Parts: sequence; structure tokens; C-alpha cells
Amino acid sequence: MSDPIRFRCRFCSQFRSKHEFIHDVITGYCWHCYEWHQHALAVLAGHDPPGCQECSTPYEVLRAQAVGDLRMYLHPKDGIYQVLCKRCSDRYERKRLDLYGDTPYGYLQKLKGAN
Repeated sequence: MSDPIRFRCRFCSQFRSKHEFIHDVITGYCWHCYEWHQHALAVLAGHDPPGCQECSTPYEVLRAQAVGDLRMYLHPKDGIYQVLCKRCSDRYERKRLDLYGDTPYGYLQKLKGAN
């Protein structure tokens, strides 16, 4: 019999069984997010990511749509990295003005009045 109680992952906000979490449901995150974190670490080592973690667009599709070189972006979130396409990265930066707004990068990107 499956466990009917589901918990929300603090990283991806998806409801999952308690058995799908690393550590525990309060301080941990789900296996799906852990796998994406491993993909992000592989990107830091020079490998291509499988795609965008937020919108789930495969890397091959993003590459086909790109004009020039395709850029993917790494963002720390709740202690793990996420790999995002440009569109999702821009959205995330604007949601996280507490991280990026008062930095030289935030100033160059004009994040402070873009809310």
C-alpha cells in the first residue's frame, strides 16, 4: 500500500512521498532536485546540462533556438544549484532581489527598479 501522505519539496515545490526525500522532509529535498544538483555540478566540470530545470526545455531544443552560443545559468537555491535557461534565469533574478539587487551584477542588470 502506498503512503497517501505527501510533502512539498522546499526546492521544487512538488508534492512527493516522504520516501523520495534526501535526509528528511523538513531540511532535505527530493531526489529529483538532487539529480538536478548533480547535473549542475557536471556543468561546472564542463558537461552539457540536460536542459532547463525550471521550464523543462531539453538542452537540444534550447541549442536549436539559440542565436549564437547557448548560455545556461547556474543559481544557488536552498543549498543546491539549479541550471536555468536565459528566460528562467532572468525571472529568477528578479524574484531574488535580496541576493542580486545590491550587487555590482544587479546594478549592471538594472534589477533594482525592474520589479
